[in-house]
Amino acid sequence: MRTAQLEEGAPARLPSAYCLLFSEEARMIICKYRYLALWAISFYLLIPFALTLSANNNLSHQDDDDLSRQAYAILRRNCFACHGAGKMSGLDLRTADSVRAGGDHGPVIVPSDADASRLYQYVSHKEKPTMPPGKKLSDADIETLRRWIEAGAPFDGFESQTSGAPGEKQNDELAKIPERPITPEERSFWAFRPPHRTNPPRLSDPAWNKNPIDAFLLAAMKDRGLKPSPKADRRVLIRRAYLDLLGLPPSPEEVEAFVKDSAPDAWERLIDKLLASPHYGERWARHWLDLVRYADSGGFEFDVDRPDAWRYRDYVIKSFNEDKPYDQFIREQLAGDEYAPDTQDAMIATGFLRLGPEGGGGGERGRQDALEDLIATTSLTFMGLTVACARCHDHKFDPIPQKDYYRMQAIFSSTRPAQFPLVGPDIVAAHRAETQRIDGLQRPLKKAKAELEAPYLKRLVEEAISRLPECLQVAWRTPPDKRTPGQRLNVRQIEKTLQDDPLSARIAEKDILAIMSEDDRRKHKELTDRIEALEKQKPEPYPTARAIGEGGPNARPTYFLHRGSVDAKGPEVKPGVLSVISETDYEFPAPPAGAKSSWRRRGLAEWLVSRQHPLTARVMVNRLWQHHFGEGIVRTPSNFGRLGELPSHPELLDWLAVEFIERRWSIKQMHRLMMTSQAYQMRSDDIPANMAIDLENRFFWRMPRMRLEAEIIRDQILAVAGNLDRTLGGPCVFPYIDPKLFQSSTKRTWPGKPDTDPSTWRRSIYVYSKRSIRYPLFETFDQPNLINSCERRNRSTIAPQALLLMNNNFIIMEANFFAERLRREVGEDVKAQVERAYRLALSRAPSEFERAKAMEFILTGQNGLAEFCQLLFNLNEFVYRQ
Repeated sequence: MRTAQLEEGAPARLPSAYCLLFSEEARMIICKYRYLALWAISFYLLIPFALTLSANNNLSHQDDDDLSRQAYAILRRNCFACHGAGKMSGLDLRTADSVRAGGDHGPVIVPSDADASRLYQYVSHKEKPTMPPGKKLSDADIETLRRWIEAGAPFDGFESQTSGAPGEKQNDELAKIPERPITPEERSFWAFRPPHRTNPPRLSDPAWNKNPIDAFLLAAMKDRGLKPSPKADRRVLIRRAYLDLLGLPPSPEEVEAFVKDSAPDAWERLIDKLLASPHYGERWARHWLDLVRYADSGGFEFDVDRPDAWRYRDYVIKSFNEDKPYDQFIREQLAGDEYAPDTQDAMIATGFLRLGPEGGGGGERGRQDALEDLIATTSLTFMGLTVACARCHDHKFDPIPQKDYYRMQAIFSSTRPAQFPLVGPDIVAAHRAETQRIDGLQRPLKKAKAELEAPYLKRLVEEAISRLPECLQVAWRTPPDKRTPGQRLNVRQIEKTLQDDPLSARIAEKDILAIMSEDDRRKHKELTDRIEALEKQKPEPYPTARAIGEGGPNARPTYFLHRGSVDAKGPEVKPGVLSVISETDYEFPAPPAGAKSSWRRRGLAEWLVSRQHPLTARVMVNRLWQHHFGEGIVRTPSNFGRLGELPSHPELLDWLAVEFIERRWSIKQMHRLMMTSQAYQMRSDDIPANMAIDLENRFFWRMPRMRLEAEIIRDQILAVAGNLDRTLGGPCVFPYIDPKLFQSSTKRTWPGKPDTDPSTWRRSIYVYSKRSIRYPLFETFDQPNLINSCERRNRSTIAPQALLLMNNNFIIMEANFFAERLRREVGEDVKAQVERAYRLALSRAPSEFERAKAMEFILTGQNGLAEFCQLLFNLNEFVYRQ
């Protein structure tokens, strides 16, 4: 949810009720005193932040002749975010004139006297408020500022500003784009350098030399005195592989076949078999859909359904199953319409650009918010950077100037929603012609109906107006050309209320019919019946997919917005990419003759998949590693910037990134490479000596246990109970949700079917994802919020999870189905039932102790077998992957 912010220069806004109740003069007085109140509050609240400094970046000490340039660089790096265009407390440190002018509390520089200069006193922590709050600039930076002030505070290295009227100064500021140069030091940060492959270490252990992954990992372990965990049992391994690649448990027969397979390539063949399964795409599409915040509705208050959004979901599943090269996967999602505008897959892929929530606001502000969401998701997903943080100011921590944000916005600013037909052009043309023919027949009937209703509607409006205050009645009845500005405002508000009130629109016809004469009511019914009869003759809609397009090769202009405010529009900005990665301006391809778009998104896609791009391959292989090993080599998988964690094994990450590219961006080959490593096959057991050195398992000396995602828990339950419908793709399903959860809302509906309806027993990736109504089992087990890109799900352990598994009707029903399956497969022999249940649910046989306790439980309970089955659903071993 967005928080409204006061923007400099924005007019004071009053609630609509005030606009109706007060005259224009009264409203002006209210606005005036509201500004006085806000000014007073701001004055006292902003004193502690008069010289806020946002980061601590060292500059090397240079000669005295460069003092002015050094001081400017220090202020730019640390102060401009607040004391630049934003002028916090009225202080702008960007130009010579503005520094001399000081802020709301007077000058901050006394030339030749550092001790008398508040700027120096605050940054040296000699006076309060100390800046930056809670930390201090480096001694070198503080000394440079002191020497600069003592030297007379020369401004040779600062921007110049000509004097003039206040309005002229403001316009001059808006006409400029603040520059934020990128330093060589910033470019040298590990994530901004292209990946460089080094040779894997050579080890004495031949088993750990076969796979380069093992060589890198074991070398790092040995350097720290760690020992790798032993190899896991085969039953554990096959269950691990099935859950990782398919999200489904292996059958007891598959487990036994693998355990007995003594061939040296048995493990490799098992992995190949799983990668070839169509259910692999369902498992790994779920990870991708989390990243791109996929949902089947628009969110916010009305949460409008998107009945065809599932086509993008199926595109992702299909892409993973086909092992579509990742670079092509990126190209299609960002610019499928610019690569293959007549290809269904490419057009459906552009639905990525329309996955964000809708309905948060209209107008230009709403458009800017939607673009911010798109830029945020694109940069997080493909680059692991928080580019959207630079919407209102230069990024506080990463070298991403605000200008770069708007250069990226220029890439997307021309996109607009489109519905791509999934039928041939002949069918589309015939459909359009028939629809237009019927519309032509309906048009005179609708006109006659409107003319019949008009006098009655006018009467109802007049009656409504008569109940308003006198001043509003006068405004309404005054001829438009004679209304005062205040009356025009009041009339606009009345008209807007009449237009925007959906309840009034729904009851208007009923109210009209209630006051109509009997003869007119009869004519009205005849017209309505004829219109509705023609409506039924219209052809059924042909299938379409959510896609995007542009209006032509000429892109919509994009403007730099100072402070991110639509009221502070600056110069036009051309498309561009991140300055820290591309030292020279990136050349976007020109659209060819006859192109239907600007080709800017195509240019972005080509830049992202370049072999020299430092982030694209690194980010993706880190995500693959994260889902196999529990944590990424970089533990902040969508933040490779300075606030993110450093890689635990940088050489391994670079080796994997280059390998990914050289294997033609094949995701399945990377799965195989990771899963055939000794590291992937280790046990999950703790080793006390290792834990004393590396408690968090940062160096991957064991395989961590991972709680399964909510959807996989549900899929497992259905599979073990024998009920899972494994049909691939298609429209969503609506399992049962108690209507009490949303009955207070008139805008949310869930056409759920009973839990006993087999049509709802499909894999959980096909369950409808409604942003305002989340399936309780999914929400309880940490499903993301469907609003923001989710790089890594929470793994909470809370009481409601156990309560749900014990009391939820769906869980109880599936436990009964599980019991029926056991009786069907092994009969009434309790010992055989326990044996089969363990092998189905946990992929292993029970121990003697477990077998005895289970048999006792079943035999002494009234519904013992079903309750025992539900108990298995509640075991950690069932909901965790070892």
